[in-house]
Amino acid sequence: MNKMKINLETKLGQKLLITPQMKQSLKILQLPYMELISELNSVLEENPVLEEAEVQEVKDEKNSDEFLRELEKVDWQDYFSDFQEGISYVPDDESVNFDKFIGKKENLYEHLLFQLNIAGLNDYLTDIGEYIIGNIDENGYLTVKVNEIVEYFDGDYESVNKVLAIVREFDPSGVGSTSLKECILKQLEHMGVDKIDIDVAGRILGDFSDEIYAGDLKTIAEKLGYSEEYIREIVDFIRRTHPKPGLKFSPEGRFVVPDVYILEKNGKYEVVLNEDDVPAIKLNRYYVKMLKGEGLDDASRGYIEEKVKNAIWFIKSMNQRKKAILKVVEALIKHQRDFLDKGVKFIKPLKLKDIADETGLHESTVSRVTSNKYAMCKYGVLELKSFFMKGIAGVDGKKVSVSNVKDVIKGLIENEPADYPYSDQKIVEILSKKGIKIARRTVAKYRDELNIPGASARKKTRR
Repeated sequence: MNKMKINLETKLGQKLLITPQMKQSLKILQLPYMELISELNSVLEENPVLEEAEVQEVKDEKNSDEFLRELEKVDWQDYFSDFQEGISYVPDDESVNFDKFIGKKENLYEHLLFQLNIAGLNDYLTDIGEYIIGNIDENGYLTVKVNEIVEYFDGDYESVNKVLAIVREFDPSGVGSTSLKECILKQLEHMGVDKIDIDVAGRILGDFSDEIYAGDLKTIAEKLGYSEEYIREIVDFIRRTHPKPGLKFSPEGRFVVPDVYILEKNGKYEVVLNEDDVPAIKLNRYYVKMLKGEGLDDASRGYIEEKVKNAIWFIKSMNQRKKAILKVVEALIKHQRDFLDKGVKFIKPLKLKDIADETGLHESTVSRVTSNKYAMCKYGVLELKSFFMKGIAGVDGKKVSVSNVKDVIKGLIENEPADYPYSDQKIVEILSKKGIKIARRTVAKYRDELNIPGASARKKTRR
């Protein structure tokens, strides 16, 4: 029999630790306008060291106090080393009053239609998409049968299903579904959950709704032959989904408040952060004076030091959020100037990495800045994510939008020799000479979406 041996070993390694303060900073960066105000009010209630102040009061307050400067030299400020020192957060003086936009209700139909218009589809497929979106109710569900849509479009089953699949990839996740099961499974798919089997989740939703409601996971596990722990994990993911995804866009469900305003003045665009209801905040001098005194016991001193540290961190997090949003939106404007000037059809391919390179921020930071945040421009209130669009790589490294590539393909086919129509491979070669790198199967896909038959069919038609 082998004997177990217990040994002590010393290992040197690196491990990333995220402190509670860092988690709070990341949270603040990602919060949209209304949730930011709620978070700010909660922090003001919880931390006595922070207090609201008049803007002028904060600006007049001198930061030359040696004790306060020492407080700001501790390790927790390293995360924000690129920001100037300060112990207060002051919203911009010249706030823009757009009361008519505050509380503007975002319409689900308009939200879906915008995504359809930047999907790069031809007019015919866009018409199908508009018909589908027009038959999606406020809960986000498709209210007509697919066969009825096919019948309306003269039996074009392939095109209808192609567009329906595209719409079902739109935000909010699960939109366009015909059943609760389909809606939830689509959301699980979009979550990118790799810990669970989607098929098993489908069986649970289809056969064990009563057991889910009653919390009887043991019965589900026994009948499906899985451990109760695994079934609980799947059910937990199911409970994170939204059974009626469209409701967040209903008049009663959600208010959309722009986080930034994109204003056009004399042919130039200016970014103004929405801080209408964001109060100025500063450190309470009373607690700072207590720390400077000698009458505190160790417990009280430790408590106040912790609150001061958290207060300074919060202020710096607010300043970081402001600077990051302005920097990212200014970069978006630079890349999508044609879109802002001329409309949706002129939106250019753009990725998170492009903005990350432009701003010097990490891609994850750009993602947090643009998630669930909205900009008010002349086209209305748009989600910042709407400024991003997939593209196709050109030979010179530049990106070409999908819609532009489709226009080129359509133009080539319209002007091709009648007796010798271009094959998909020939189109690939022509596009390559024009600086557009694209696979043959992609040409075939775009040609189908343009409702253009293959070369042999086009030749027969023209005879």
